[in-house]
Amino acid sequence: MPVKQTASRGLPLTVSDKSLLVGGSDREFRTLVHDMLAFASSIQDVRNRLGQLIGLSGTQYTILMAIARLGEESSDLGINQLADHLHLSGAFVTIEVNKLVAAGLVTKLPNPDDRRRVMLAVTEAARQRVLELARVQSPANDALFAGLSATEFRSLLAVMGKLVRNGEPTLHLIEYLAPGGRLDGATPRRAPKAAAG
Repeated sequence: MPVKQTASRGLPLTVSDKSLLVGGSDREFRTLVHDMLAFASSIQDVRNRLGQLIGLSGTQYTILMAIARLGEESSDLGINQLADHLHLSGAFVTIEVNKLVAAGLVTKLPNPDDRRRVMLAVTEAARQRVLELARVQSPANDALFAGLSATEFRSLLAVMGKLVRNGEPTLHLIEYLAPGGRLDGATPRRAPKAAAG
């Protein structure tokens, strides 16, 4: 099946789903993607800066905040529940949680109902950091999402809930359509092995 082309310069459309085209053009779609990339970068920068304020990396800050908030809703918060909430792998979350445990900010206790699982909670030291951070965190988040009405916020929440599930299947699709990771037949470049030390 031939690739559809735009009317302007004969370049192929970057999407074919008609719901993503406006007047047969993918210009608005590409604008959306570029805006999302810029906003995602802003969110990462804000997250990293907020983490720095309490001596953590951006990832550790996100995980600590999630444990603090989810822990208020569930007394048996575990690694899998946390990983699902953050859309991260359980192995990665385990590594980062262990760093927070070593820093005295999170506790890991055996789950009395299933000894193979652990229950996560923030320590008093972590709670104090979260409380101190609120005076910067709240206005920063207000500024980051400034201009959204309550209706727009609820719509954005629903849309992001749909889109976030599409990432992993899309990566699998790309691998299926371009096995080996290249379209030009060249072997993908690999990072050089670290020298033994």
